[in-house]
Amino acid sequence: MFAISVTSSTTCLLMSPLFWASMIMLLGVAIAVLMIILIYFVGDHRGKKTQQRLKHFFKLTDIVGEGEFWIGGIVSFAIIFICICGYAFSGTYYKRYPIENTSDSTVFGCNPTLTNAQFTSGLMSIMVSPNDDESRIFELLDAQIFILHVDFVNTLYACTDLTLAQIKDKTLPLAYSSCSNNNGSLSLVVQLPSHGVNLQFLLAGINTIGGIRLYLEGSGTEEENDTLEARYTLVDLMFAQVFTFAGRVLIEQPSFTMQLTKVINRTSPLQENEEKVLSAFWLPYVSADINQIFADESEYIYATSSNAIMSLTISEGAFYVLNTQQPIVDEAELIFTDMLFTITCIEIFGFIFLIFKLLIIPFTKCLLKCYSWHTASDKLPIANDERKMSAVRFLNF
Repeated sequence: MFAISVTSSTTCLLMSPLFWASMIMLLGVAIAVLMIILIYFVGDHRGKKTQQRLKHFFKLTDIVGEGEFWIGGIVSFAIIFICICGYAFSGTYYKRYPIENTSDSTVFGCNPTLTNAQFTSGLMSIMVSPNDDESRIFELLDAQIFILHVDFVNTLYACTDLTLAQIKDKTLPLAYSSCSNNNGSLSLVVQLPSHGVNLQFLLAGINTIGGIRLYLEGSGTEEENDTLEARYTLVDLMFAQVFTFAGRVLIEQPSFTMQLTKVINRTSPLQENEEKVLSAFWLPYVSADINQIFADESEYIYATSSNAIMSLTISEGAFYVLNTQQPIVDEAELIFTDMLFTITCIEIFGFIFLIFKLLIIPFTKCLLKCYSWHTASDKLPIANDERKMSAVRFLNF
């Protein structure tokens, strides 16, 4: 907001409060030059009267020197402008929370990526009981129904060749929702009985499989709890991964392991009377060594089995991810910061004025007096002495 660099764009420069404050200061310099012209180059009494009115007006608006210097009134206008820009900036920055509600189209300084949000992430054990307001989001995650889509690509297997089973202490047949084989692909859809399951796909015959695609989906939901002042959102699950290897085919007994990790996003409210937001989704990860589950022609000729058996183990991880979003600045901090910023601006310029009053102005007066005495000893015209002393008088008004 208050930074101007040589690489700044024109739009960024025009939005900078320092630029416009500098314009106000330049306007003040122009007014000072005008007052000098009114004093020394305008003989009419109206020029001096106008100068006195301007001087009186700027002294009344001097919040830096407390009415002692008329130039302080011009500086005060620049301070007021900077403070107003600071208030507008802080108000806009305060409302840029959470990041989900931040609009990129909003004009916000030279850095539109600034947000009033800070993030923390942690890996939590599922053995640790969650907070009371977090329990419901875990229940929604555990109750989410998964639909598994399996596509066997570049194969001559048909639906009649496929048998699906669930492995527990023994092998149990599992019914699938639909099956189709078109254009050299066998597609299977099954609703999983639970989030942790061990599936076995038996394909009768000696046909080859060029690749496999796994797609897991689940419907999300939303609900609110007025008692806990929380809003819960279960995000839709849509995960897909393809396994293929150019020039190779799937081995007879490939094995895949899918691990599910819970991801919880907690957004704290900006104000105390607002509700917190908790959203969650499953993050699947399929582990399989592509070099081990695919074989080339020279390796596949040693296959002796008349069936292909694919195993898929789905399990939940021992940890879950907890992401927390909190505002950097709350309302009380915003008010205090604005007050502190205003006081700091006034005190900084007041300190500069104090340096001028105690050091620069007395030193300048001393130099001018010494110069006038020196010229008087050389018997220069009196008019020259009065012109030099007029500069001393200008420093006093």
